[in-house]
Amino acid sequence: CALPPVSGKCLAYMPRYYFDPETQSCTRFVYGGCLGNCNKFISVDKCLEACKK
Repeated sequence: CALPPVSGKCLAYMPRYYFDPETQSCTRFVYGGCLGNCNKFISVDKCLEACKK
């Protein structure tokens, strides 16, 4: 949850959410479909459930 959002190298358009530890909130970004990191969630709820402390 502390990693920055990474779109990856592929060209798909997949809206995802990442947790921003500075603001303690989840923000939308576009994921390309491959690579990236673990800080990507399909919904705000899943993001907050996994990362909010």
